Amino acid sequence: MTIDEAVARIEDIPTIPTVLGEILRITSSETSSVKDLAQVIYSDQSLATKILKMANSSFYQLVQQVKSIDRAIVVLGFEEVRAIAMAMSVFDSVYLRRGGVYYNRLRSWNHSLLCGLGTRILGSWVVKSRGLIAELFVGGLIHDIGKVLMDRYFPEQFARVLELVEETSISMEAAERKIFGFDHALLAGRLLKKWKFPNQLIDMVLYHHHPELARDNQCWISLLSISDLMCHQLGYSTYACEPKLGLRKLLRSEMMKGLAQMSGLPYKSHSLIDSLRKLKEHLTEVDRLSGILLSQ
Repeated sequence: MTIDEAVARIEDIPTIPTVLGEILRITSSETSSVKDLAQVIYSDQSLATKILKMANSSFYQLVQQVKSIDRAIVVLGFEEVRAIAMAMSVFDSVYLRRGGVYYNRLRSWNHSLLCGLGTRILGSWVVKSRGLIAELFVGGLIHDIGKVLMDRYFPEQFARVLELVEETSISMEAAERKIFGFDHALLAGRLLKKWKFPNQLIDMVLYHHHPELARDNQCWISLLSISDLMCHQLGYSTYACEPKLGLRKLLRSEMMKGLAQMSGLPYKSHSLIDSLRKLKEHLTEVDRLSGILLSQ
């Protein structure tokens, strides 16, 4: 199966959600205001509720509770609320409402939330712009939607992928290429291109397993790759069968050293260990917040 054949077979592949399209349009305009963004978000009450839940989580450590979208935009920033809204819209459009035989929605949410958080934590070492750090958060949150698409539209083939991973301990993407002829990153990239997402986010999703192949945005992609690997080692993978290297081996590996160089992280400092420590501190909140968001 080629990627074009797969996309053609997904007859009901989602079109971009109306609210998400409006958010992308408004936030790309230099004349847009806080009121404009808040008005669009309020048109989807479920989305507005999820944004407020996220804003009031320990991720942001706000002194006072945020009770309105307008206030969330003022306190967190235009870019941060845009990032949360984009990620939540993608989840609602693509992710299955109920876990199937192979897909565990809660486990997938946990991995995605932690990976988004980890990418942002790592990014704070090398990126100074709040807007760019917010984009890193989105990339981490949505990087694995290709797995959900495979599970949703090609369950029999995806079951064989999981069996192959369990039997041989090869990576998920390697097993996908054997069964499908392409991996989840390429499939997700096609969807995000269809939705006209920013190129940086498309590249993050498309190359998160192989940032060295990307022509642009290698720093962003490498930060996501490091976060993804850390989440797996902490036991927060999308699927339980995915192999782990071990934290100590991972941090000392040539692979991690190469990723750190591409990302601009100071590999010989405490950047990786400190980021990992911060990530561990949020494990309980990730579990709690995933349950809340999935119940909406």
